Amino acid sequence: MTILNDEIQMTTITTDCLCQVEDENGEWVDSNSCYGDCGEWQEEDAYWLQDQWRKANGIEEDDPILIQVDRIGWTNASAYKWTTAKEVYKSLYLNGDFRIEFTLTGNTLTAIRYSHDEPVGTGTFTFTHYKGCEKCGEPVEASIHAEELGMCVECSNKYFDHDHPEHECLSC
Repeated sequence: MTILNDEIQMTTITTDCLCQVEDENGEWVDSNSCYGDCGEWQEEDAYWLQDQWRKANGIEEDDPILIQVDRIGWTNASAYKWTTAKEVYKSLYLNGDFRIEFTLTGNTLTAIRYSHDEPVGTGTFTFTHYKGCEKCGEPVEASIHAEELGMCVECSNKYFDHDHPEHECLSC
């Protein structure tokens, strides 16, 4: 885990786990053989960073998250994936060697992944918080969910329609 300043925190998960061991002079040096499981330590750091993002944005563990990226793989394709807030960091894993760098800047979490097919990295992965509409259950971007009283735009429009049975207009 790297804390650059009060606003920027970073952590990395990699399949090339590189740990530090104490040499004969008492100095800490990089080692390919690890004492303990540094992969688990990296995941703990990523989960902690993800948890800070969740707390800063009022995100529950099971809230839907839309992951988007504009450049991925050797074809530089655009892609998206739905996941839950507790699975964000694992959602970027590959079946092969990779390195994922997570950055929390203020309240915004981003990531870049490096792999065989992405040697200079992907585009920036962004994570958008969604909530379920309280009427129809469809995922709604959290900011819209708050503005529309917990509903999607379509359901809130129906709710405020004078013909809707739950509509209570004091001026009607």
